[in-house]
Amino acid sequence: MTLLSICIPCYGRVEYVRKTLKSIFIDNADVPLEKYEVIISDNDSNQAIKVLTEEFKYPNLRYFYTNCEGFMNSYYVLTYAQGEFFKLHNSQTLFRKGSLSKIISEIKNNIENKTLIFYTNGLLGSRKSQTYSNFNDFMYNLSYWSSWSNGFNIWKSEFDKIDKNLKLNKLFPHTSLFLTQHQAKLFCNLLFDVQRIPKRGGHNKFEAFTIEYPSLLDECCKKGHISTKCKKHILFGIMVQFLPSLLFNKYIIRIETFDDTGFRNNLKKYYPSYAYWLVLISVLGVPFRLFCRKLKNKR
Repeated sequence: MTLLSICIPCYGRVEYVRKTLKSIFIDNADVPLEKYEVIISDNDSNQAIKVLTEEFKYPNLRYFYTNCEGFMNSYYVLTYAQGEFFKLHNSQTLFRKGSLSKIISEIKNNIENKTLIFYTNGLLGSRKSQTYSNFNDFMYNLSYWSSWSNGFNIWKSEFDKIDKNLKLNKLFPHTSLFLTQHQAKLFCNLLFDVQRIPKRGGHNKFEAFTIEYPSLLDECCKKGHISTKCKKHILFGIMVQFLPSLLFNKYIIRIETFDDTGFRNNLKKYYPSYAYWLVLISVLGVPFRLFCRKLKNKR
């Protein structure tokens, strides 16, 4: 039985994907191939990634060319999966040794109750698994990391139940899917290493977290799946942590090039009037938070 489908949406970056595949097939070679499959969905018309299927000739590696726009590939890659449990996986994120067997074990332990699992990779400051009895508490503690595609997982049986007419957010299709799930269990295991991409950019990430992602939270709140307190808590976290980190990376250490057009004006839609100035002040705390995170992850 195929328990796990590792679903990797790709667009170029062949060398990064090559290292990711090595981390799966070579670094985690102790896991039987029949237990999992690796799905590559490539929405680059040049199909540069396809060459990797000649390098990694494994029977459980499947390649698809998908003609779709941008982040919608994060949805289409799931439609090709056949395992019991789908894990959406960023193309530049490496599996640590032993992490694949841990995921397989978690699937076996939860295959009957179909518990919702989200891998935070220590980004919440803890390596321990945390369990929540309701979706609101789950979202409150997960905060804006519910937007992270690499943490997203869904059981095949639950994916098949989702209304095919569900409107997917073009920047966060996986989050649109995630917010349809209302069982809650949170895993904070440190399972992955991220390959850093120099001068990463390509879209307006500031708009994504001032307009698009908050609109999903707002809709979720109106439907009664999360409370107003939960929504405000997540938006506050974006103001004092996420957006300051984006500004720090773009303007201070200059390692990212995301577009920030309309940033100050966009804040007015879902955030309080003082949001812009709070974000700027909070930039000062970014180096300290980064230092603390590194210390925690080394322990």
